Amino acid sequence: MKETTQSMTIEKLENYKGLVAEMRSLKESIDSLYNTYRSPQLMSDGGSHSMNTGSPTENAVNKILKLKKIYNNKRSEATDLLLEVEAWLSTVDDPEIRSIARFHYVLGYSWQRTNAAVYGYLSYYAARKRLMRYLGKEA
Repeated sequence: MKETTQSMTIEKLENYKGLVAEMRSLKESIDSLYNTYRSPQLMSDGGSHSMNTGSPTENAVNKILKLKKIYNNKRSEATDLLLEVEAWLSTVDDPEIRSIARFHYVLGYSWQRTNAAVYGYLSYYAARKRLMRYLGKEA
């Protein structure tokens, strides 16, 4: 069982969680650009207004396309990491550990919410401590 814990680290799990949060923020940025009258991203950065080429809609579309490309790259990276996490989870014999890792890192639950989902009561420490001990880290 120790062999399986060495292939996964808290850093990889945190990295996946961070990528998902970054994708969520990118999606919100993209969505905000669809309203060309209210988007703060379309405001001038201090330069002359006559330097702007194209309509606000055209500028928004260009920014949306750039952000979507970044989003798709992050999505690909997150998908690869999720596959790695799931491959590791499939080697873990303990269903509590699998559940804790999925709820907290894959689904993005807080430690309290993760603990409630796994053990039925709110606690910051119980589920976190269980996973950290499993991975050989101090909680």
